[in-house]
Amino acid sequence: MKSPINKIGIVSSLIISALITIPGVYAFYLTDWKNNTLSQGTTQMEIIPEFQEDSRIFDRRIVLRKDKSITVNRSRLVFKGVKDDLIHMDVYLLELDPDYAYPHYISQSDPQKLIRLGDSTFQFLKISRGTLQLKIVDLYKS
Repeated sequence: MKSPINKIGIVSSLIISALITIPGVYAFYLTDWKNNTLSQGTTQMEIIPEFQEDSRIFDRRIVLRKDKSITVNRSRLVFKGVKDDLIHMDVYLLELDPDYAYPHYISQSDPQKLIRLGDSTFQFLKISRGTLQLKIVDLYKS
């Protein structure tokens, strides 16, 4: 003889499982884990990408990546991109005010032109949407 199946017990255990699972899934997937105090430093670096050193200096040539920075002779250079035939660069004068960006808009029509950014003079070598190559012409020492 077969034992009868308790349908009420099965339905009530399914309801209890759903009542436990739904808040657990909500807490896991919908909670903002980035506000955790352990990961705040990492989040701050993700918000401000221009302070991540990804650009390089090779001898007297600088390769600047878009939205990345490099420090040259007490100045931090940040290449912001090219728009409407203008090169947008931000220059941070580290001795004067390291938190304030001085924006520079430079025409790319004359690539042989020398430009002075901070305490240094540069010449454009190659310009593209994501990369800017500069040649260090002179570093002023004070």
